[in-house]
Amino acid sequence: MNVREWALPVYTILMQLAVGAMLGLWIIRAVAIRQHGRSVIDYIIRIPVLAVFLTIVAAIIGSHFHLSQPVFSLLATLNLRTSWLSREILFTISFLVMVGGIAYLQWFTYGNSRLITVMGWFGAGAGSLGVYCMSQIYLLPTHSSWNSPLTIVSFLLSALILGVTAVAVLLVMDLKVSEVAGAAETAVRRQIVHQSFVWLAGVAGGTAVITLVLNLILITNLSHGELSAQTSLVLLLGLYRPLFGLRYIALFTGVGWFGLTAFIFLRGKTPPFEMTTAIYLACLFVLISEILGRFLFYATHVRTGI
Repeated sequence: MNVREWALPVYTILMQLAVGAMLGLWIIRAVAIRQHGRSVIDYIIRIPVLAVFLTIVAAIIGSHFHLSQPVFSLLATLNLRTSWLSREILFTISFLVMVGGIAYLQWFTYGNSRLITVMGWFGAGAGSLGVYCMSQIYLLPTHSSWNSPLTIVSFLLSALILGVTAVAVLLVMDLKVSEVAGAAETAVRRQIVHQSFVWLAGVAGGTAVITLVLNLILITNLSHGELSAQTSLVLLLGLYRPLFGLRYIALFTGVGWFGLTAFIFLRGKTPPFEMTTAIYLACLFVLISEILGRFLFYATHVRTGI
């Protein structure tokens, strides 16, 4: 794969990570504000929100390497009635504007918590719809391995598992910085980490199992499909079998490590800042798994006809 071909995996993975992370942050925020108030939580999560915004920017910039004429990319939004690509761009821009607006309000204003709440849910919804439209682009009748509802579900699951592991990293990183700086909100940050880690790890583990099941269903469907589908299966379980195996080794190593770390933390035997490396590694394994999965997604598809 050359630079233009790698631009799509980079864009899709980063955008899915950003969407999942924003959704995870807003669920955590919705729970935490009941105990600590909107203004306190908005101040605490402003660094994670900024990180999500920068991830969206990086994804959009990376996507332009796939285009021969990047300067005309916005023209793709002119065909909303019939084009899933146009809809994806519209929702992606909406997601960018909402998260960027939230970051601005959190860093440079005070007292806009209700507006931030609405913008956050709208942004998470727009981002999720963007991922849905992204997956719809690949439902092509000429590509048997892609043309299935499994593609839609797998893209949404990727956003979910990348998001929850990224949120864990962002929360721990922010807590560590807070503890080093001696910030007044350190205790609140520690409580948020304590309350969220178990369900984040649970979502990651459940998503990994569902992803494996979906892949087994895909393999079964390809084995009973037409010639192009069976050719995709031969590529997956033949030439790319080592990568297919490594993908799931990395995935379950990551979520397993995440779950073990969350369990140790829940029992209170290890301070959160001492688990930073473990959480980073768990997220890294999951990210490697998704990169391998996305490479296999593109590398094993076989086109039918001309």
